[in-house]
Amino acid sequence: MQKNERLILTAVDYSEQGVAVCKYEGFVVFVKGMLVGEVADVLIMRVNTRQAFGRLMEVIEPSKDRVEPRCPIAYQCGGCQLQHMSASHQAEFKQKHVTHLFDRQFATHPEVLPIISMEDPWFYRNKSQVPFEVKEELEYGYYRAHSHTILPFETCYIQNDESNQILKFIKDFYFEQSVKPVDLRHVLIKKAFATEQLMVILVHKTKTLPLMNELTSALLTQFPKIKAIVLNVNKKEDNVILGDKFIPLTLESTIEDRLGDFTFKISPSSFYQVNPVQAKVLYDNAVKFAQLKGMETVLDLYSGIGTISLFLAQKAKKVYGVEINPQAIEDAKANAESNHVSNVEFLVGDAKEAVRYFIEEKIHLDVILVDPPRKGLDKDTLDAIMTLSPDRLVYVSCDPSTLVRDCKLLEETYTVELIQPVDMFAQTYHVETVVLMSRTKK
Repeated sequence: MQKNERLILTAVDYSEQGVAVCKYEGFVVFVKGMLVGEVADVLIMRVNTRQAFGRLMEVIEPSKDRVEPRCPIAYQCGGCQLQHMSASHQAEFKQKHVTHLFDRQFATHPEVLPIISMEDPWFYRNKSQVPFEVKEELEYGYYRAHSHTILPFETCYIQNDESNQILKFIKDFYFEQSVKPVDLRHVLIKKAFATEQLMVILVHKTKTLPLMNELTSALLTQFPKIKAIVLNVNKKEDNVILGDKFIPLTLESTIEDRLGDFTFKISPSSFYQVNPVQAKVLYDNAVKFAQLKGMETVLDLYSGIGTISLFLAQKAKKVYGVEINPQAIEDAKANAESNHVSNVEFLVGDAKEAVRYFIEEKIHLDVILVDPPRKGLDKDTLDAIMTLSPDRLVYVSCDPSTLVRDCKLLEETYTVELIQPVDMFAQTYHVETVVLMSRTKK
């Protein structure tokens, strides 16, 4: 096999990222955009020792699960990977992915419940964060896959449509004023789906954005549902989008959303699940897995602005929420107060240090719920959880690979009882998963 060779290949499987896997004369060939069972003409782009990477040139025998992507740049953009898959096939792919990972690591083959998908898997994201740059004119777009080249767009089909309109408005505003804001780096937009309130965060290298007041006034006039506009100053040349300094350009710097029976205040820097429809599904399943009867003490690690904590507090005697972001904890405390929830206490701290605190203070916990970032739990936190050894551990994860790794490390103390995949990220390979683990020995 050589670079630039054309081959007729059949896809037999998928990688974890939904890339088709083909086999040819002892080589594994990865091809984006193919579906399992399809026969296609493939151009070999790169060859390693026993694997190669090909470009899909023509589908010769298409799968019944192939659909035409709604987005014209779906194959080039790094945001969506599965728009060429039917909704049912996306669900099947994610279900098999989670099941395979657990079956490969656990001899008991724990039960994986059917994935919960969305009825309408479009325009579901309540948050967009889009890079801007000045070339000939001001442009914005998502990055081409595996690059820092911006692909312009007018409609992203997975983010809320108000975001699409606001992004275009900002570009057109500066074009009409013949001004090129060369230090405008990103625009973040958050939408509260229940209240329809909007927040616009302008990420700029300095604290003076060109025509800042005029842009603020124009945005508020054109989009009356915008409640907060904030300038974020980020001078660092790295991949972190937000800097530490926030300058409110409107009287309000937060928005409010409702989820279930609760109202939540959302700050510019605080984490809030990007898919509110499926977030409610996710939290309901997490609470169900906790099996609360009303007398339990629960620890919610990585509690953010207190969303899951308040859901748990409806069923528990006492809930402790722990989060390393001080602003998120302030929001969480305000959310508990505004929702008249008195049986929850929020603490600022690192997860492993917080768990050690509960050990040292000999605070009995019946349930621990963890919702860590993509990298999962570190060894110190895992060891501390096993030392605390509550009856049940509920693990909410956005990365099945690190989830399975951590569940395996917890196996000396816990047994995996149930696994519930939830499709929070339609059109992408990502999948959210809730796992119930029960203590097997003290």
